[in-house]
Amino acid sequence: MPPLPKHIVLLGFKHVGKSVIGKNLARKWNNPFIDLDNQIELLYEKKKGAKLTCREIMNNAGQHYFRLLEVNALCQTLDAKPSVISLGGGTVLNSESRRLIKSSILVHITAPRDIVFERILMSGRPAFFTPDEDFLESFNRLWEERKKIFESICDYSIVNNGTVDHTVDEIINKIKIKLG
Repeated sequence: MPPLPKHIVLLGFKHVGKSVIGKNLARKWNNPFIDLDNQIELLYEKKKGAKLTCREIMNNAGQHYFRLLEVNALCQTLDAKPSVISLGGGTVLNSESRRLIKSSILVHITAPRDIVFERILMSGRPAFFTPDEDFLESFNRLWEERKKIFESICDYSIVNNGTVDHTVDEIINKIKIKLG
């Protein structure tokens, strides 16, 4: 395949399969894969000297600090050669992040809502869920809020409800058509 002329950015709710799809897409396109969550964790470690997960960073330092780190990590990531980049589920809530990614190819990955909810349940309540709100209510409210944003900024929306290879091939076909 021809080299990517710009970044392919995968966005979508937590646990829709962005990372696994991104790794496979990058491999098939022969480009680097970058998981923004990993970049945030590395940046935090560099700044603070402590190795924490994104969930721990958000719980310990707060959402505001986490989003500042996220924008910083995103800037660094976008300065690299064209790659396949997987964003965190809340990255696009920040207007600065949306501005930064607008020149990339934006692919919204979604999956059946009930399956995503089950996947989230396995990991426990995410740090971005409202603590005093019912778990399912938080999930449904956030799903609807974010879905509107994802759909309003993406170039393509792909449902991940088959195999990873099928989803990756669908993305490649859509991008090839766009690139001509």
